[in-house]
Amino acid sequence: GTLIVRLLFVVCRVGISSLWLSSFCFRFCLFCRMGDPNELRRWFQMVDRDGSGEVSVLELQSALKSAGWDFSPNACALLIRIYDHSRRGCVGFEDFSHMHQFILSVQSSFFQFDRDRSGALDRAEVREALALNGFRLDDVAFEALFLAFDPGHAQIISIDGFIQMASFLTAASNTFRTFDTKGSGRITLDMNQFFYACSALR
Repeated sequence: GTLIVRLLFVVCRVGISSLWLSSFCFRFCLFCRMGDPNELRRWFQMVDRDGSGEVSVLELQSALKSAGWDFSPNACALLIRIYDHSRRGCVGFEDFSHMHQFILSVQSSFFQFDRDRSGALDRAEVREALALNGFRLDDVAFEALFLAFDPGHAQIISIDGFIQMASFLTAASNTFRTFDTKGSGRITLDMNQFFYACSALR
């Protein structure tokens, strides 16, 4: 509560967008409070609507929507696939905890580079934030990635888009390492392996 009051004070002093602040405060409260394992488990149980002990794609999408994030079913499926070690299309509490930490880490880097507090990152800021998360792409690869997550050519990426971008890169890296057994940074795929790799990113 004290931190939120301080943030509101900053708004009055420096004129940060109230829309951005309200979004940030809600997400900050929702996720940062969950550093407490008991709090995170309570939220997991709320998300697990059918009481199965696992969170499905649609349950995750609903939870993220409650946090103000617009994730498609495909984006949620990709996020779950990163942590779904059983390959059942859902995650239990332990994997959900790792997913939560991933979202927190990506969210933190987003806010670190959103220097003008606009709620979005431009090209340069996206590149810096991705590098902070361990993704260093060459110019051609970065431009292709940015365009893929900016279909409206707005030249900016929202936090929703940035988390989805980081999810895609994480899943792509995992798939690449499946084939790069020697850690050389290069792979050769036949057509079926290529289709497999592409399917793993849907």
